Amino acid sequence: MKASIESTTEVVTIRDLEGNVCKARVWAGLSEKGVRFTAYITNVQVARTEDNSQFERELQEHSQPDAATRRAIELRFVI
Repeated sequence: MKASIESTTEVVTIRDLEGNVCKARVWAGLSEKGVRFTAYITNVQVARTEDNSQFERELQEHSQPDAATRRAIELRFVI
């Protein structure tokens, strides 16, 4: 599967099945086949051998979530 994701301004608290809590940034996604989805990203990593300065700048860019993403946030459940 290939997909594109776009960072939103929303950060939510998620809990795993064992009750552990962490913060996750909400990303709005679109699969290569056109299926919309919402992702809750807790970590991103760039290899130490890579120059991540551009990536760090881009990671600071966020957009407002659209109505469908806001509904997904309200209805979310995380496995």
